[in-house]
Amino acid sequence: MTEKEKEILDIIRQDPLIEQSEIASKLHISRSTVAVHISSLQKKGYLKGKGYIVAEDDYVLGIGASNVDVYGKSLIKIRHRYDHPAVISSSIGGVIHNIITNFAKLSGKAKVITAYSDDIYGKAILDDYQKHNIDVSDSLLVKDSSSGVFMQIQDDDNDMYMAICDMSVLKNITPQFLNEKIPLITNARMVVIDPSLNDETITRLIEICKDKVPIYADTLSDEYAIKLRPYVSSFELIKPNKSELENLTGMKIKSDDDIEKAALSLIDKGTKKVFVSLGKEGILYMDKDTKIRRKFKEEKDVVNASGAGDALMGTIIYGELNRLPIEETIDLGLAAGIAAIRCQATINENMSLELLNKIIKEKK
Repeated sequence: MTEKEKEILDIIRQDPLIEQSEIASKLHISRSTVAVHISSLQKKGYLKGKGYIVAEDDYVLGIGASNVDVYGKSLIKIRHRYDHPAVISSSIGGVIHNIITNFAKLSGKAKVITAYSDDIYGKAILDDYQKHNIDVSDSLLVKDSSSGVFMQIQDDDNDMYMAICDMSVLKNITPQFLNEKIPLITNARMVVIDPSLNDETITRLIEICKDKVPIYADTLSDEYAIKLRPYVSSFELIKPNKSELENLTGMKIKSDDDIEKAALSLIDKGTKKVFVSLGKEGILYMDKDTKIRRKFKEEKDVVNASGAGDALMGTIIYGELNRLPIEETIDLGLAAGIAAIRCQATINENMSLELLNKIIKEKK
């Protein structure tokens, strides 16, 4: 869609029976121009039927990892080669699963392409998606394999000490598999990826989406940030933390100015929007015209810090999809991070706009 078509579609969503003359008045353009844009939206499948009914398949598509997360929280200070008393728990995770589920909890319609096996973990992953009304019917079942597993050891401060993961099942999402899903991909409002996909698959996805669908990327880790370097020019938006930003750009970051310079270097290379997650220091947002830094009061009640970044990304997607002012999107993202770290599970089951607005009032 063009920017003007997006504006017109937003107006129609709020009032499907609105007259073309009213749309023209709101946007200060001629009625005939509105008619041309509406005809284009109908041809592209965004509108259907009489009364400008918005197409039902208006969705965000996530492509990437879904797995089972296993957490071991040490009850004492971590020591090398030592048997630690701990509390062990598990939940459904994976970067794409977490991002899209957080988004769906904010009343967003979503679909996911992921890979899983016919083991007990795969069944748990599918059940969780179904519980959150997320469509995974186009995902890939890989028999006689293992579904993804992520294992994390947390220290006595509830922060990650180390983690290991097996996401080898994702190698089965190949360029050839994506070719079978082109209509699903190109009809999405946006595509969200994580870098656990293989290079050939990322390259093919970029080719499919070019000039059709914006791609939003999460860097996931320092190692994966390096992997994403060749692709930054193709992303509408990317969300690294400070360490990932350093690895993504190859620039040493020792100060706040360095963070801004590194973010700007991504924009110079073609990334449209950059959200840098700065932990206790909040968020830096940059595009070619804007620079915003915001933070909330420090959160003391940290139970599990691992889900904060995915909650932030899911909320950014919600804000972008609904064309919220950037300051509002940032505030919701900061609140989502706080909601995430206040619970043991990777995703706060109480995640909602109501909860986020409550946290905003508490923390600002």
